[in-house]
Formats: sequence, structure tokens, C-alpha cells
Amino acid sequence: MHILLLDLGREMRGGQWQVYYLARALGAAEGFEPIIAAPAQAPLLKHAAELEGVRVLPLSGGREWDPRNLHAIRKLVHREGVRILHSHCAKSAALAAMCKKLWGDKVVVVHSRRVSYPLKTGWRGSKYLRAEAVVGVSQEISNVLVASGMPAVKVHTIHSGIDCARYTRKRNRGDGRMVIGMVGAFTGQKGHEVLIRAMAELQNMDGLPPWEVRLIGAGELFNTVAVLAGQLGVDSRLAMLGWQDSREFLPDFDILAVPSVDGEGSSGTIKEGWCTGLPVITSDLPSNLELVQDGVNGLVFPNRDHEALARCLHRVMTGRALAQTLVDAGHGSATEFSDTRMAQAYMALYGTL
Repeated sequence: MHILLLDLGREMRGGQWQVYYLARALGAAEGFEPIIAAPAQAPLLKHAAELEGVRVLPLSGGREWDPRNLHAIRKLVHREGVRILHSHCAKSAALAAMCKKLWGDKVVVVHSRRVSYPLKTGWRGSKYLRAEAVVGVSQEISNVLVASGMPAVKVHTIHSGIDCARYTRKRNRGDGRMVIGMVGAFTGQKGHEVLIRAMAELQNMDGLPPWEVRLIGAGELFNTVAVLAGQLGVDSRLAMLGWQDSREFLPDFDILAVPSVDGEGSSGTIKEGWCTGLPVITSDLPSNLELVQDGVNGLVFPNRDHEALARCLHRVMTGRALAQTLVDAGHGSATEFSDTRMAQAYMALYGTL
């Protein structure tokens, strides 16, 4: 069975790693022939070139309905019998929907939806309706899809997976400091402001060891966050490291904060924390609660409540036994959301289609 995996992203973020994991598993499984289609210069194609049993199809970097891209996919459909087109981002969903409109029953379209925002009106939302199946990477996303008008029979839930073997376990820095880390693009949904305001609360709390916060990521709100830290007087405790490979920095964190305020899917950052061996503290967005059980494999605070986040941070910073409990349970949870389980669920879905 040929599976054409479409992703038009130009970066190597969480969604692209899901395509990589899925293609790797398909390439190793009997009966599947995966092809990754992405912009010619996309990092995803460079990583995919290392995989056995996986072909790559470089696409034009133009708009999603670029005729050159449609022509390249048409050759696979009409000459090689590729039937399943699986899109992994909003732009590739538009491309797959266009293919469906042009070639009808010759292709079966699957979309993976990674954010919990309602579908938009017009073409940007209706492109999903052309698919035979739409996968929400959390139950919250699936519920939102149905509420947005997607027929429930077409909606499936498959959580994103992670390969813990790619991550290094936490190491002892030996410097006596407590490092709170956060990983995420500097966009409104990630909640950087909540963490910065929590830092101001922490400065007024007693009994804490020396501590600092390190932020990994880049984006439009980078300078805004820096200004807020200065206004609240916490900039001396803050290191803003820009975009980095999180795997290189996670082992030097002591706590991982995930203060997302909306739109979250099946958080890869939470799973990265589990794989690394970090206690995780997260907001109570519904998708986050599908992963984290408060007091068991992480701590949960009410969304946007920076004072509550500060109290959670204080508990972990002063409670070694609690931190270890969260780490131990988190390690077990990571196995429940492995890349292997994710890929097996998609293989089963392809079979039913």
C-alpha cells in the first residue's frame, strides 16, 4: 500500500517529527510503501533521506496548489497507483483537498489536525470535509471537529507519539541551582507571559534554592516577553536562548513548565519532559489533561493563573520526593504515547479505508 505523506512546513517542529516517525514505521512494516512529499529545502526531507524504505518527493516552495506540485502528485496517483494522501498541516490539507476534487475516487484523503481551534468558514474549513478521515491528535481536537460540522463517522483520535530513545536523561549539573525550563515558539498560545508573571511571584516566596528560567524558542512575541521580564524585575533570572534543538538543553533543566493558554494538541513538549526525566507542570487545557494526571505524572494549574503556577513551581522546587514521584510516573506515561503506538493506529486506519 502506497502512502503519500504531505507536509508543506519549512521547519522541523513537532508536526514534522510526527511525519518522520510515521514514515519510519511504515517503511519498516510489511505491506506499506511510504513517500514523504515536502518543499525541496525542508529539513524533513533531509531527515527522511536517512530512512530505509522511505522515498521522498521534493515539492515546489510556492503556494499549496502550485500546478507543479499537483503534476508531481498526479504522476504518482496515475502511474504508480498511490491512493492514500495523508496531509499533516493546514497547507498540505488544502493540497490534498484539491487532489480529491480533481481525481475523486482515485485518491483517499486523510488529514491530521494538531490544534484545537474550531474549523474556519469557507475553503479553509471545508477542505477538511472532502477527506475520508480526519484525525484529531487529541480527543479535544476530535470533539471540536465534530462541533465544527465534521461528520463524526469521519473523525478519529490518534495521539501524537514520541521516540524516547532520541532523548538524553537529565544530568546533574552540580551547580546548586534550580533551572525551570520552557520550550515553545513565542506565540500567544504558548503562555510565556504566564510563566514570566509566575517568576515575579516566586521572587517573593521563601525557602527556595537559587533559581533561574531558560526559554527555548523564537517567534513574534520574543521581544514582548523580554520587555515584560524587565518591567517585572525578573530579567536577571531569565535566559532567552532562541531556537535550539530542545534535546540538547532539556537534560540541564530541573523542571519543565508548559503554560499553554489555548489551541494545544497532544503536547510533544510534555512527552519530551517525560522522556528526559523532568517533573512537568502544565495548564489545565483539556488536551493537556488527556496526558497529565495532577499529582501523578505532573502537576496541573488553572489556565492563565500565574499565581497557581508559582505555587506549583514552589512545591516541586522544595519537594524532592514529589519531584521524583512525578518523574517516575512520567517515564511510564511516555511509553503509552510512543511513536510505535501512534504509527500502528494509523496503519489500522489506512486498512479500514
